[in-house]
Amino acid sequence: MMNKFVVSASLAAALGFAFPAAASAVTLSSAVTVHAGTQVELAHGSKHYHGHRRHYAPPPRVVHRYHHRQVRPWTHWRPYVVQHHYHSFGAPVYYSSHPTYGPYYRVRAHDRSDVAIWLGISAITGAILFSNY
Repeated sequence: MMNKFVVSASLAAALGFAFPAAASAVTLSSAVTVHAGTQVELAHGSKHYHGHRRHYAPPPRVVHRYHHRQVRPWTHWRPYVVQHHYHSFGAPVYYSSHPTYGPYYRVRAHDRSDVAIWLGISAITGAILFSNY
């Protein structure tokens, strides 16, 4: 009987119902330290509280897979580059390994203002890597 009284008294002290001094010791963190040395963990502030919430799993992303880093010829990527308003292409030069770009084509072209530029086109994805005037 004595143990139940001690437990309920310490619980009341920890929650601030019995002693006003214990209530002033309560802080707004997830772990609260009371003067009596009792540590109480608040459920709403705890990182480990899950409640009755269902965990939401987002739908899987669509990821474009390039089969074994397949290098495509320049003629495959040329229509894509034309859609980005480049025209009058020179002879493309293929570079098989670059530390940043990987395999790419470097080709002379003209932009929509008819200014001659150098384009770097990825040989795998067709992305325009750089354009230099």
